Amino acid sequence: MEKRTLIKIGIVAVLSLSLLIWGLSFLKGEKLFSTENEYIAIYDKIDGLQESNPVTLSGFKIGKVSSVDFAGDDKMSIAVKMHIVNDFAIPKGTIAKIVNMDIMGTKGIEIICPQKYDGYHTNGDTLKASREGGILDQMLELVLPMKDDLVGFLSASDSVMHSLNQLLNEQNRNNIGASLGNLRNLTAHLSQNSHRIDSVMRNITKLSQTVGQNTDNINRAINNFAAVSDTLSHLNLNQAINDAQQSLEQLNTLLNNINNGNGSVSKIIRSDSIYNSLERASAQLDLILNEFEKNPKKYINFSVFGGKDKSEKKKNKNQNK
Repeated sequence: MEKRTLIKIGIVAVLSLSLLIWGLSFLKGEKLFSTENEYIAIYDKIDGLQESNPVTLSGFKIGKVSSVDFAGDDKMSIAVKMHIVNDFAIPKGTIAKIVNMDIMGTKGIEIICPQKYDGYHTNGDTLKASREGGILDQMLELVLPMKDDLVGFLSASDSVMHSLNQLLNEQNRNNIGASLGNLRNLTAHLSQNSHRIDSVMRNITKLSQTVGQNTDNINRAINNFAAVSDTLSHLNLNQAINDAQQSLEQLNTLLNNINNGNGSVSKIIRSDSIYNSLERASAQLDLILNEFEKNPKKYINFSVFGGKDKSEKKKNKNQNK
């Protein structure tokens, strides 16, 4: 009985230990009954890569990192060993790239196969190494190209702020305040006279419509003006102006002679004797006209039927007797 009990206990212990080992391996992602190949990659920096981090191909896990250690005595390179299941053949020229597996920065190795290759790697071969920069490196890659632009922008901003400080001194602030006050008054004035502005705009609209409707008349007037301009350009205006100037000079000479007493016209205008003679002749003419009005028969003898006057007939009759 004791031997059987010990055997049972031993069997249970072995099974329990086997289950424990299998459970731990399962939690680590290991497969106890699958064959794996080991590959090595040499890095100068691993950015926090650790053992048991996944090895993926196109996002599918095909293995894990088995060990991380210095490569050689110089401590400048790090050898990373990877266990990859035997179901995946690794082509020659494949790159083992350290990448970020999530937004928390968990590292892993991405297997990048070439488009063209000649054969496959065997167990224990060394793969080409590459790494993706961390979040800080990616930020630096974005920021560094903008460094010069940022420095220039800060310098320009400093110059602008200095100029702005000089611009916004007390006097200029007062001027700006006065300008804003004038602008406010102008806005209020425009608001008060908006109806007048609307009336002016309507008149302008009517004027433009009238001009548009009378385009033909305007064109005809312009053509007529052009014709008149052409006619005037062909006239000898200089000769006409010269003739007019000569006529004015002659008229000035004539007026000067009259004023100076030269010529008959000047004597007629300036002499009193002619005026006196005309005045006497006018007086005598008035006397004659008055006498004529009083005794017209004395000066005029006529008969309606062509005969002589009756008194003359009577005188002639008495003489005949």
